[in-house]
Amino acid sequence: MVNPVASTQQDVLQDRTMAVETPEHVSIEYPLAGLGSRFAALLADLAVIMLVFVALCIAVLLTALMFGTTVGGAPAAIALILGGFSLLWGYFFVFEAFRDGQTPGKRWLSIRVVMDGGYPLTVEAAAIRNLIRIIDIQGAGMVGGFFMLLGSRAKRLGDLAASTVVVRELPVEFPEITELSEGVAAPRLNDPAFAALEKYVDRRTAFDVRTRDGLASQLVRRLGALEPKHANESDDAFVVRFHAAERACRAAARLGERAGSAAAVSLLRAKRNRWERFRREAKAVRDNGLRSLGEEGVGSFAARYRELTADLARARTYGASAQTIYALERLVGAGHNLLYRPARQSLRRAGRWLWSGFPRLVRRRWLPIAVASALLYAPGLGAYVLLRTHPEFERQIVSADMISRAEAAPARRAAGTGYVDPPDLGHGLMSTAIISNNVRVAFLAFAAGVSAGVLTAVLLVLNGISLGSSLAVFANRHVLDVIGVFVMPHGVIELTAICIAGGAGLWMGSAFLLPGRKTRRAAFAERAKEAIALIGGVAVMLLIAGTIEGFVSPSKLPDGAKLAFAGVAALALVVYLVGSGRGVARADAPSRSLTTRRDA
Repeated sequence: MVNPVASTQQDVLQDRTMAVETPEHVSIEYPLAGLGSRFAALLADLAVIMLVFVALCIAVLLTALMFGTTVGGAPAAIALILGGFSLLWGYFFVFEAFRDGQTPGKRWLSIRVVMDGGYPLTVEAAAIRNLIRIIDIQGAGMVGGFFMLLGSRAKRLGDLAASTVVVRELPVEFPEITELSEGVAAPRLNDPAFAALEKYVDRRTAFDVRTRDGLASQLVRRLGALEPKHANESDDAFVVRFHAAERACRAAARLGERAGSAAAVSLLRAKRNRWERFRREAKAVRDNGLRSLGEEGVGSFAARYRELTADLARARTYGASAQTIYALERLVGAGHNLLYRPARQSLRRAGRWLWSGFPRLVRRRWLPIAVASALLYAPGLGAYVLLRTHPEFERQIVSADMISRAEAAPARRAAGTGYVDPPDLGHGLMSTAIISNNVRVAFLAFAAGVSAGVLTAVLLVLNGISLGSSLAVFANRHVLDVIGVFVMPHGVIELTAICIAGGAGLWMGSAFLLPGRKTRRAAFAERAKEAIALIGGVAVMLLIAGTIEGFVSPSKLPDGAKLAFAGVAALALVVYLVGSGRGVARADAPSRSLTTRRDA
C-alpha cells in the first residue's frame, strides 16, 4: 500500500488527454474538451448567430425606412440573403480559421480547436470541419455526438475529416512556494499513501478491536522503515501518532501537489519570474501577431521558447508537481502554436492556385468526377426519355410550377419575353439568390460524402432527374428552345461545377470503401483535403455561373447572341480544365500550400 521511496505525483487533471511531441522533442499534453462543454459552446454560438441575424433584420428595416424604400427592396433583400448565407456557412469557419480555433462560444467555455499534432488550426481544416457540420448537426446534433462518444478523442465527423481535435484551456497557475519552518521535517509519504493512511485513521473507531489491530499491524510493518515504534506503544497508537506527525509536516511544507521535490522547488524558485514573463509575452504576441516583435524580437522570443522547453524537460526529471508540469506544458503549447502557425495565404498565391492548381487537381481526380457526372446525367437522360414516351407521368414527377412555366412558354416566346423575367427588384437580387443556392448545393454534395458517398450519389441522381424531367416537359410542348436558350449560357459552367462538387464528395467518401494501403481514418482525412480544395474552385465557378444566370441568361439579348456566349463559355471552360496548369510544379497544390508552416 505504501511505498516510502516512491514520490509519484497524482495527475491533477482527470480528463482524457492528447499527447503530442513538439519539433524540440518535448512532449506536451492537451486535456480534451468533453461533449458537454462543446454542446454548451455550440448553443452559445447559435445564440450569437440568432442575435446577429435579428440585428441585421432591424438594421435593414431601419435603412429601408430611412431611404423611403420598402423592406422588400433589392438592397434589403440582397443584404438579408448574403447575411443569412454568411452566418449559416461562414460564422464558424471565419472565427475558427482566423481567431486561433475559437468562436465566441468556445472562448467563453475555454475550449479551442487545434490540429491533431497540436498545431494551430489551418484555414483548410477549418473549412472541412465546418462544411461537414451540416451532417453532424442532423438529429439535433445526435450524429456528431454519436461519433464523439465512439472515439477516445471525442471527434465528430468534421474533426475526423479535418484531422482536428477540441481541447480545453484551463487556467495556468504556478504553485506558490512555502518554505519549511525550522525543525519541521519533509513529508515521508507520497499522496496516495498518505490518503490511505488518513482513511484508516478516520475510520478506525468504526472497526471492531480485532479488525483494527490487524490493519494497524499491517501499517506498522510498512511504516516501521520510516520511524520506529516507542516502547510499550500499541500498533494503533503508533499509526495515529505517525499520521499526526505526517499531517503536520505536509501542512508546513505544502509539497506533493503544490511544488514537488526539493530540486523541483529550486527550479520553480529560480525560473518562475521568467516563465511568468513569457506568459505575458505570448499573450501579447497572440493578440498582435509575431510581426509586432520585429525580426530581432522574433528571434529572442524563439530563444526563450526553446529555453522553456528545456525547463519543462528538467521539471519532469526533477519530479515537479502536476500543477507545475501542466502550467509549463500550456506555456510551451502557446509558444509552439505561435512560432509554428500556418503561413498566411496571399491573394496572389490563391490566384495562382486557382489558375493552375485547381484544374490540375480536377484532372488528377477525373474518375470520381466522371462517376458523379454519370450519376447526374444518366438519370437525367432516363427521366427525359420516360416523359417523352409517357407524358402522362409528368404530374407525378415534375412540379406544378415547372409545368405551368412550360405551358406558358409558347405565349412568352411569341411575346419575345423568354423563359423568365428578372424580378422587379433587379438582376442583382436574382444573381445573389442563384449563387447562394448553387453554392449551398455544392457544399451539401461535399458534406454528404461522409456517408461513404451514398448521400452524395442520391443528391446527384435527384438533381439529374429534376433536370431531365424539366427539359422533357418543355420538349413535349415543342418549346425546348425557350428553356435551352436560357440554360445554356450558364448551364455548362454550373453543371460542370456540380459534377466536380459531387466528385469531391465521392472521392472523400471512397476512403471508407477503398482506403488503399492506409487506414480508413487516414485515407478519409487525406482525401478530405483534396475534396475541400475542389470545393474551393467549385465555389468560384458557381460565382461566375450565378452572375451569368442573373444578368446574361434572362437578358433581352438575341437568342443567337446567347448561344454564341454559351459556346465561348464552354470552349473557355474546356481549355481551362484541360490545359491550364500543365507543366507547373506541384508546389502550388492546395494540400501543401494551405498547411505550410513557418520555421521558428
